[in-house]
Amino acid sequence: ILYTCSCRAIMRSTMTTLRRTLTSLERRPAISCRQASFCRLYCAQSTNVTSEDSSGEPTKPSSAEPTSEEVVGEASRMEFQAETRKLLDIVANSLYTDKEVFLRELISNASDALEKRRHAALTADAEADAGTDMQITITTDNDNGTLSIQDSGIGMSREDLVSNLGTIARSGSRSFLQQVAEEQGTAASSNVIGQFGVGFYSVFMVADHVKVFSRQQGSDVGYCWSSSGDGSFDVAEASNVSPGTKIVVTLKNDEKRFCQRYTVEQNIKKYSNFVGFPIWLNGDKLNTVDAIWTKSKSEVTEEQHKEFFRYVAQEFTDPRFTLHFSADAPVSIRAIFYVPHSHMEKWGMARQDPGVNLYSRKVLIQAKSDKLLPEWMRFLKGVVDSEDIPLNISRESMQDSALMRKLNSVLSKRIVRFLAERAKVDESAYLDFFREFGNFIKEGVCSDFELKQDAAKLLRFGSTAVKEDELISLDDYIGRMTPEQEDTIYYLVAPTRETALASAYMEACTANNIEVLVLTSTIDEFVMTNLSTYSSKKLESAENAKLNLKPTEGAESLSKEAADHLFIWMKEAVPQIKEISLSSRLVDSPAIVVGHESAAMRKMMSMMEAGKSPALPPQKLEVNGSHPIIRNLATVHESQPELAKMVAQQVFSNALISAGLLDDPRTIISNLNSVLSECLKPHVPLPAPVSRCATAEGETTAT
Repeated sequence: ILYTCSCRAIMRSTMTTLRRTLTSLERRPAISCRQASFCRLYCAQSTNVTSEDSSGEPTKPSSAEPTSEEVVGEASRMEFQAETRKLLDIVANSLYTDKEVFLRELISNASDALEKRRHAALTADAEADAGTDMQITITTDNDNGTLSIQDSGIGMSREDLVSNLGTIARSGSRSFLQQVAEEQGTAASSNVIGQFGVGFYSVFMVADHVKVFSRQQGSDVGYCWSSSGDGSFDVAEASNVSPGTKIVVTLKNDEKRFCQRYTVEQNIKKYSNFVGFPIWLNGDKLNTVDAIWTKSKSEVTEEQHKEFFRYVAQEFTDPRFTLHFSADAPVSIRAIFYVPHSHMEKWGMARQDPGVNLYSRKVLIQAKSDKLLPEWMRFLKGVVDSEDIPLNISRESMQDSALMRKLNSVLSKRIVRFLAERAKVDESAYLDFFREFGNFIKEGVCSDFELKQDAAKLLRFGSTAVKEDELISLDDYIGRMTPEQEDTIYYLVAPTRETALASAYMEACTANNIEVLVLTSTIDEFVMTNLSTYSSKKLESAENAKLNLKPTEGAESLSKEAADHLFIWMKEAVPQIKEISLSSRLVDSPAIVVGHESAAMRKMMSMMEAGKSPALPPQKLEVNGSHPIIRNLATVHESQPELAKMVAQQVFSNALISAGLLDDPRTIISNLNSVLSECLKPHVPLPAPVSRCATAEGETTAT
């Protein structure tokens, strides 16, 4: 035992020494790899021996703090490696969602080249051919299956071709912007589109072979760059090259549609219609509509707005409202929004797509963007453009989702504020708008938690205080509230205004001279439920109103004893009644149901269950002790129990109808016919007795 303990102590001491030696040796560059390896191996193999104490049990790991890592050797800088052909394949075939965007990228490059030429002419950095118009010319050739894009821009030298087209992800436009900023200390033109240096290679999604002819402005020598997208390219001197750049795309067999005029024309109008230079297709100018959102509000006429609205909304009418504004936060944006005259959803059409397009530097990034505005604003048409909006590398969507949400918030709040301003400026025009698009506003109140209070300012409803064809806002209602309301806004949902005014639930409000909002739309109750409060005022249905009437002097009513006796009998006669009590808010109606579920909710549940309504639970009933039906029922329910039972059942059914809870009116027809029959019996004369007499001829007749 003593020998074993001594050996283990020696082993632990030896291993500790070796570890220290290893640490010091590794810091010496001249140490032999074999010596260091031996030390590591010995320490590792000795762990099993030294990890046990004298009793043979494993020892617990040390509780000491682990030492922090540190770099002890000299770092060597290396370069990332990339397989060029594979990288080009990824850029050309896996980066973009739609192949059609290649033309957008080539036109954007042509626009940048023209912008560089214009900048060079202004700064006298280079000579430009004064006889050449600044334009983009596109030619389709069905016979040869080619598509040509030519610009009269700055052009490229041999070195530029090798540098710009031979290096993936090198953006000549971005380098140009940086150079101008460094040399002049100011930002270059915001019309420069390129950012990432990969757009040109999107052409290989549709091309078998690409040739680029280019000649720099002020130079007499042109060059040809050519490639099949296989990882290599050729550059050679070329003759008869016009100043600028010409790209000749030989299309793949299955992409021949891009050498058809119609396909190219629709593509340009979709993505590049607002590029700042003329675009000619087979001799015809395409981009005839100006990007008016880039101008100041005072520079755009009403006729220009009408023309642009017809273009962006694809309609033949004029806009109802126009909002043209710009903002600097969270990013620099310019936007135009139009409210059309009508929409298709009201005709039962499918849910319409968003109508606002996202642009960056006048180039379409995302058509009908669903991220710019809340879904309930999908009725709006227009554009939003930002020069510095963060895009993903394919320039098809935004990269910063948090910034997109902030942008959504800024735009939607501005639109709500604009509509509120229009309501103040021209109430009549706004009411026409609300009658057409009110359901979208109500959808916003139900679905947009951030904006529901602001959107509620845009709501308009009928009211008992105004004429039938008039609508008021919630603020109008608050301005007329009485002290008896105790900061409560009352409303009543009914199929029509006449039904609401005749409702038993309206009697207490009418008697107390309290205004009630009349809601006749199927979604109004959901709007009020989701809104809950407005301007610190509670929204409550008149069906749940706790309003009491002042007792009428001289009016006959049931005594407490008679009422208790009647209520016990009614609960036995009508099993659907759970509780029954005297009401203090009825005037002309015999009874109402209280504390019931929403009629609109039952309809929605019925639709979810394929038209089958859920079973109606027993209800609480309040009766009017002063009503003749109730007083007479208390008198005859013992002497004529069958008739009294039919009347009690009909009173309860009528209360369900008033509450909108009677799913199938046909269920009450049998009982109603019985009641009518009993009502008519006392008024039917008994038949006269029949007597018989003899005639002269011996016959008998009845008299």
